[in-house]
Amino acid sequence: MKKFLRQIILFSLGLLLMAVVFDVVLTRRAMRMTIPPYATWNEIYRRNIDADILFMGSSRSYVQFNPAVFDTILQVNSYNLGMDGRAADSQILRYKVFRHCGNPKPKLIVYEVSHGTMQRSNGYERSQFVPYLHDLYLWRLCRKQEEFGLADVVLPCWRFLGRRKLVSTILSPSSHKANDLLYKGFRGHDRQWDGRGLRKQSQVTYHQDTAVMRQFRVFLDECRRDSIPVVLVTSPFYIGGTRKMADSTGMHDMFARLADDYGLPYLDYTYDELSYDTAYFYNTMHLNLTGANLFSEKVARDIDSVMRGE
Repeated sequence: MKKFLRQIILFSLGLLLMAVVFDVVLTRRAMRMTIPPYATWNEIYRRNIDADILFMGSSRSYVQFNPAVFDTILQVNSYNLGMDGRAADSQILRYKVFRHCGNPKPKLIVYEVSHGTMQRSNGYERSQFVPYLHDLYLWRLCRKQEEFGLADVVLPCWRFLGRRKLVSTILSPSSHKANDLLYKGFRGHDRQWDGRGLRKQSQVTYHQDTAVMRQFRVFLDECRRDSIPVVLVTSPFYIGGTRKMADSTGMHDMFARLADDYGLPYLDYTYDELSYDTAYFYNTMHLNLTGANLFSEKVARDIDSVMRGE
C-alpha cells in the first residue's frame, strides 16, 4: 500500500512538474508574440509604451487612428490601444493594466465613441487574456466578465486546457516573426469596399448599458484626477449605415451630454465628407487604409486647433 501511494505521489509530482514547465514555456513564448492582439498586450507588459497621445476605443480606433500621421503632424509620440470587437468595459480594463504595469501616463487621450461603446463586451477574442492570467491584477479585473476561475490563475497550465488554437498560435514560429501588421498598435486595412454587410443589415442601434456608462464616467473622473485631457471622437460611418441607424441624433446627444458634463471636446465626424464615398471604406463602419490616413490627418489638425483654443 505504501509503495502504491508513493508511486501515485511520484506520478502526481511528475505531472505537476510537466505542467509547470509547459506553463512557463507557453507563457514566455506568448510574451514574445508579434501578432495582434497579443503584440499590444506584450508592449504593455514590457512597459514599452511612452506615449504623449493614447488612442482608445474599439476597432473603430484600432483601424482608423494611425499614429504615424499624428506623430508627423503634431510632433508627438502616440500609440493606439484600440481593441477589436470590444466595448468600453474592456477598453478601460486594458488602460488600467497599462497604467498598473508602470507605463507613463499620457498627456492626452483620444477616445473613439460610437454605437457599440456603451454596451457590455460579448467575449470576442477572450483568449487574448489567457497568456497573462498569471498577473493577478488582470485576473481580478476580467475574471467575472470573461468567466475565468481561480484554477486559471492557481493551477499550472490550467488556463491553456482546451485552447488548442491558442496553444498552436503560441507555438507557431510565424507568431514571433517581425511583421508589418501593426504600427504602434494601429492596424490599417488596405481593402476595397464590400457592401454585403450593409445589404444584410436592417438596422443599427446604439447602446446605453447603465453599468458601462457608469464605468466610463469613473474612467473620466480618474483622468481628470490625473490631469489627463480627453477628447471624444465619433469617426465616420458610411452614410448608408448611418441612414440605417435607429437614432443617430440620440447617439450624438448622449456623447455630447457626456462631454458637456466633463468639459471635454467632442468631435463628431458622422456626416464628414469621407462618409459619402465608399472609396474610403472597406465596410459600413470601418475606413480602409486610405480613408484612415485622411481621417487621421483631419483629426490631428482639429485636435491641434482644439488644444490651442482656436
